[in-house]
Amino acid sequence: MRYLCVLPLLALTLPAAAAPPARDIELTPIAGYRGGGSFDDNVSGDSLDLDEAGSYGLILNIDHDANTQWEFMLSRQSTSLDPGPTAVPDFDLDVTHFSAGGIYVWRDEKVEPFIGAGFGVTHMSPDDSAYDDETRLMFQLNGGYKIWLTRNIGLRLELRGYTTFMDSDAAIFCAGGACVARVESSGFGQLEGNLGLSARF
Repeated sequence: MRYLCVLPLLALTLPAAAAPPARDIELTPIAGYRGGGSFDDNVSGDSLDLDEAGSYGLILNIDHDANTQWEFMLSRQSTSLDPGPTAVPDFDLDVTHFSAGGIYVWRDEKVEPFIGAGFGVTHMSPDDSAYDDETRLMFQLNGGYKIWLTRNIGLRLELRGYTTFMDSDAAIFCAGGACVARVESSGFGQLEGNLGLSARF
């Protein structure tokens, strides 16, 4: 009879034992500064450069196991492109990077170094709506530190390097049959430093 009393207790413990461990989610608004980004115009022969400017965005991390996390990142920069003497002198546009990938974290009590990578797209949107938007494949690498101030609140310091792939000899930012440039290079790179405030749930 006493074994029958124990059975309900065992039934209650089995679901808890079989349940997977809870996965933390981290949400981090970021602010940073991004530089770099140049490619050649094969018509004018000029180098087209994106101006350095501030950036902002959001990072979402989801635990995969004890030391790895899935990572989804969005970062936007409002900048200008100097397309040379054959086009408008100041060509304003927004450059937005979105990537999905992962990071490896060296867990510690308060300071956690990490490195990671991801694939995604770069979306370039001219402020003048008469020009076409451009979307290209992108690869990024990142690394930095998470500094936890409490169990659930921390600072995130990081560097990110972006490589955006372009079709060689492709016309970009076209309007009414005229294009700002015809790209000669196969892509361009940018480097970004970010500071964020993380919340862990």
